[in-house]
Order: sequence, then structure tokens, then C-alpha cells
Amino acid sequence: MDHEQLLSQAERALVGLDAEALVGLYAPKCLLVDIPSGIQMTERSALKSYYDQLFALRDIAFTDVSFFSVGDRAAGEWTWRGRSSKSGNEFAIRGASLFKLSEEGIIEELLFYDPRSAQA
Repeated sequence: MDHEQLLSQAERALVGLDAEALVGLYAPKCLLVDIPSGIQMTERSALKSYYDQLFALRDIAFTDVSFFSVGDRAAGEWTWRGRSSKSGNEFAIRGASLFKLSEEGIIEELLFYDPRSAQA
């Protein structure tokens, strides 16, 4: 699968909150690092659990998703929306992803965002 097709499928899976489809786009040997939380995952089963938990949050949505690639590198931005589980207040957090891609899929993703409003 070419990189543009891979990223297009990732955009659709993220917006559609489809953890299974999203995890299927990662290479068998991969790394996802959620920079703010310090969580690092190298197995698809851990990725699936991570996305299942994320997508189960109250009123969760991902909007304004846009990914692009240059060679085997890619980047993108997104907005994570939902309601704080503590206060019930709505939040909208802009974030970014940096990727390394291969013929097998996403081999690395680094997530950057400020989670404070989701935790308030």
C-alpha cells in the first residue's frame, strides 16, 4: 500500500473511531509513543487496548484530521473532542502525530498534545 493510501485509511479510521482498522495499519513491529503520558507500545494488542479505551471516552470525536507524507516520513494534525470524565466539561485538544512509514505500514508514531483540559 502506498503511503498516501495508508494515511488516508488512518484518517478514516481515526474519525470513524475504528480501533481495529487503525491498528491494522501498523506494521507488525511498531512503536507508538504517547509523549504527554509517557506510554510506549510496541505490540498491536497493546495498541488495540489503547485505542479501545480512548474511543470509549464520553462523547469522543476526532475532527480536523489531516495527514501527509514526504518519503517514508509523515505528519499530521487532529482535534480530539470529548467531555472530561471528572467535570463533564467539553474539551477540544489540538494535537499532532509524527510517523515513520514502511511497506508494512506505520512503524512509528509519536503523539503530541496537551491533555490538561481533558483531565479537568
